[in-house]
Amino acid sequence: MSYTKFAARGALIVLIISVFAGILGYVVRLVMARNLSIEEFGLFYAVFAFLSLLGVFKTFGFDRALIKFIPEFQHKSKDNLIKSSILYVIFTQIITNSIIIILVYLFSNFLSIYFFHSQKAGIVLKLMAIAFFIDSFVNVLKFVFQGFKKIIFFAVIDIIRMSVILIILIAGLKMNFGLFSPIFAYIIAPIILLVSFGWLFVRNVFPQFLTSSFAVNKELIKDISRYGIFVMLSGTAAIVLGYTDTTILTYFKGVKDVALYNVALPTAKILANLPIAIGSVLLPLTSELWIKKKHELLKAGIESLYKYSFLTSFPLVLIMLSFSNLIIYVLFGKEYILAANAMRILSVGMIFYTYHFINVNFFLGIGQPQIQSKILYIAATFNIIADIILIPMFGIIGAAITTTASFFIMMILGLMQIKNFITIELPIKIWVRALLAGAFFLILVALLKKLISLNVWIETALVLTIAGFVYIATLFLLKVIEFDELKELHRRVFK
Repeated sequence: MSYTKFAARGALIVLIISVFAGILGYVVRLVMARNLSIEEFGLFYAVFAFLSLLGVFKTFGFDRALIKFIPEFQHKSKDNLIKSSILYVIFTQIITNSIIIILVYLFSNFLSIYFFHSQKAGIVLKLMAIAFFIDSFVNVLKFVFQGFKKIIFFAVIDIIRMSVILIILIAGLKMNFGLFSPIFAYIIAPIILLVSFGWLFVRNVFPQFLTSSFAVNKELIKDISRYGIFVMLSGTAAIVLGYTDTTILTYFKGVKDVALYNVALPTAKILANLPIAIGSVLLPLTSELWIKKKHELLKAGIESLYKYSFLTSFPLVLIMLSFSNLIIYVLFGKEYILAANAMRILSVGMIFYTYHFINVNFFLGIGQPQIQSKILYIAATFNIIADIILIPMFGIIGAAITTTASFFIMMILGLMQIKNFITIELPIKIWVRALLAGAFFLILVALLKKLISLNVWIETALVLTIAGFVYIATLFLLKVIEFDELKELHRRVFK
């Protein structure tokens, strides 16, 4: 099998499994929102975000370094170095995790009163710190599997994790454990994963682990440390972007706003499945076309992605803009309706995120990951500053505006950088025409909602059908898409 085929095939497997794991994760969130009070739901995710931010210092990127070093040692048949590197990472994580968990226990009461503003936060912090401690070693296993190119094992861990969490969560709620149901689920799930996948690792992946020698190798420790810290610095910005909104919301607005935001953001992020799918295919193809110096073909492909990714994601954003209240009411209940406006703002941000993700996979494909790191750090810095300014004034709306603006900054910076490598012509006319069609769609939906008064499901289906048909017709009328172009696209994909 060629490297490109392996990359494309592996990416497709990871994509499918990741999407399924993401769906399970969303179902977990739905079950919690439906069965816990809004304060309990918010408190859980406030603690989760807080501990996730501390996780920046938990591994120092050493676990991810295994992805690089295991293949190298495997190629050289140095089983002892593979074992030594794994154990070095584990020992390091035991030390760093222990320090974090001790600090959490020492300051839990202080944090409960002055940061989380909830008496319940202390016990939640202590128990979830245990869950994060155990789960960090599951992540070591994940990256070990990735280093050994056991992509199925690497990807399926997340599905099993979320499946076990969901089962234990439902069982706990049935037994009236309340807020402790998700906490116990997040503690028990990684224990099960460690036992089952640890056994698979020793038995099927690297049976030499038990028989190989272990030695303290200063050069190995230095190499892993140097590479790991570089990875940590690259990944820190992504973690900051992912969790600062919730953490700053917790401090300034409390756990109720955290609950609302943790309904709005994950629901809007459903739209991010499109860029994930695009990235899984784009990365290996970009790498091959760049190496073969087929820049014109790469240029044409990127330009097509810029056009069609917008045309496919924009209608979904329009639906989310038009029916946010209904979506949240059906999924989470009337207590969370206040999250609708934040979700509308974030859904627009997902368009920017789509382009950012296309650009990211281009940079990774041509071997320029440092560009992505710089973009993330700029966006993360903006995110922190804007959150501190906007969240105290506007709450979850401020957080949503900040996140959307961060995605916009990432997109713009990526578009500016990509032109240093290939000359890209942005489909600005197409974007403007599609936006006009979208504005017409939104106006039509608003009018039809006033004119039609039926059962909510029949009304929604009817409004969507009429407005959707008019939207598509408008796209053809404005020549955003044409029949000949669709035929040619069909021919390229299916023949």
